[in-house]
Amino acid sequence: MQFITLLALVASATAAALPDGSLEQRATTYSAAGASTLAAAKAAFTSAKIVPDLIPSFNPDVAVMANFNGKQVTLGNTFNTLETAMEPSISFTAEPSFDPSTTKYTIFLVDPDAPGPAAPILKDFLHVIISNAQPTCITTQNRTMVAPYQPLTPFSVAAHRYVFLVYRQPPNYTPPVDIHYAPGVRNNFDLNAYVAEAGLMGPVGGNYLLEGLAQDVCLVTPNCTQNGIGYPTS
Repeated sequence: MQFITLLALVASATAAALPDGSLEQRATTYSAAGASTLAAAKAAFTSAKIVPDLIPSFNPDVAVMANFNGKQVTLGNTFNTLETAMEPSISFTAEPSFDPSTTKYTIFLVDPDAPGPAAPILKDFLHVIISNAQPTCITTQNRTMVAPYQPLTPFSVAAHRYVFLVYRQPPNYTPPVDIHYAPGVRNNFDLNAYVAEAGLMGPVGGNYLLEGLAQDVCLVTPNCTQNGIGYPTS
């Protein structure tokens, strides 16, 4: 009994010696992405040629999760336009060596294949920008919708790569003014120029999905595969 009392006294003294919030901070576990998860994301971005078609390099430190009405985005799985009509839910893990309670990030969703992969003359088509995002472990974060979600609208049978990217913001960050925030002028958004102007760092993480008109045709075509191959000939 005396030993338990002594432990209680030590704990109380330790808590009193710590700065405000330090005990709570130490008691909270911030989960980071595993090495295999990050390696898989890097390999997928390279295989899909997102590097260098959209970004010059990709060495992720966080895992990015996104879902449309519960359907998860998993590094290149396919969706149809009905599934992506509503705004996705986007989250990401904590970045090592950065305090998730004070570090904020900007999230992009862009299409480097608009209006079609064969001739992407409207790249990068902007679908969303969210600033002041924090890792999923921060439950009280206040995100800012800079460019509201515009549903995915591929104009080609071939699938587009719709890419989620997360960048770390500098302190006291203010998003640059950009005409592409308006819903009607989202084409030809220059992602890399925006990142440079804003002083964003990264990308620290990313994910992507595939969607084209083939996926919509497959909704009503028997025996059609989800990549648009295998239409019935009779």
